[in-house]
Amino acid sequence: MPTTQKPLAIYIHWPFCVSKCPYCDFNSHVREQIDPQSWSQAYYTDLKNQSQFATNHQVQSIFFGGGTPSLMPPSIIEDVVTHIHKIWPVASTVEVTMEANPHSSEINKFQSFQAAGINRISLGIQSLIPETLKFLGRAHSKQEALKAIEMAQKIFETHSLDFIYAHPKHTPEEWQKELKELLSFQPPHLSLYQLTIEPQTPFQSYERLGKFKMPSALASEKFFDETIDTLKATGYEQYEVSNFSKPTKACQHNMAYWRSEDYLGIGPGAHGRYTKNNFKVAARAHRSPEKWLELIKSKGCALTHQDQLTREELLEEMLLMGLRLTSGISTARLNQVIACDFWEYVGPQKKTHLYSEGLLEDTGDGFLKTTALGLKKLNAVLNYLLIH
Repeated sequence: MPTTQKPLAIYIHWPFCVSKCPYCDFNSHVREQIDPQSWSQAYYTDLKNQSQFATNHQVQSIFFGGGTPSLMPPSIIEDVVTHIHKIWPVASTVEVTMEANPHSSEINKFQSFQAAGINRISLGIQSLIPETLKFLGRAHSKQEALKAIEMAQKIFETHSLDFIYAHPKHTPEEWQKELKELLSFQPPHLSLYQLTIEPQTPFQSYERLGKFKMPSALASEKFFDETIDTLKATGYEQYEVSNFSKPTKACQHNMAYWRSEDYLGIGPGAHGRYTKNNFKVAARAHRSPEKWLELIKSKGCALTHQDQLTREELLEEMLLMGLRLTSGISTARLNQVIACDFWEYVGPQKKTHLYSEGLLEDTGDGFLKTTALGLKKLNAVLNYLLIH
């Protein structure tokens, strides 16, 4: 591979779900039926059109997200993976991830997904407590979740488990019991998220009506601390605020986002970032599945936004993403983006303050990093850095 080729990540959005979870604000829709042939052809057209934005790249990761991609016919997945190999050079170590629910109807397709090209599956378990699964609007049972984990271990090269914790009525004791049970499977990767109430979701309405009360900030912090302690004690690395992995098992696709590398977003509402004339361009497609499909068929493109980011916007985005990583962000890259010294730009007094408060650290390797305390207070750190 020529050394000039840049890494590329490709995100494929499947916008359909069986039902909408009450906490979800993703671009997902419930439809009775879809035409597989039309969607397969549309994905190819979108990939071919957007290939002009990544002409000197090698694909390092492909991610099927949603919605619920495990509702996709395996034939569409196989077509997409085949098309990508025809359009770009693809790394021999390419990571091909699909998000999936652990429902029995989807578990039965795992073998077909693997044959179609998926080598990493991300299971949306969310909880091992039956009452919590019902509260979260999940369609699967605990038994199905455990069966899905077992099948993922047998079929795929690697896998990840998603869980939600620190939700109403959740106790640290319950969470420790859940962690113990899921860790008994020794999953290579875990994404552990505290429940957040997103705008314009049913959960926002429920909270406002007093149907439930979220844990206090102090209780949430205790959950966070105990989660990290438990995972580290069992051999996991916290490489990002909510993500933990065994050595070499970090999600390479998400790392492309957090490192501000180039990626293309294919499908309704998908976002992308690509470099043009040394500037980063933010792209976004039409959100409506039907409108997206119509635009792809009629024009070959469904992008509604292609905005060149200013240096200030790119710096903000790099900080928002890069400081989530425990490995931090290269200060040389920050200096390059704004064409001056980063700390001179944001204010030397901020460096003094954040270092003295133990929120940021410089370990001498040229990376700006949040401390353990800084990760817990990441929003405050970012707000302080970005205030002019």
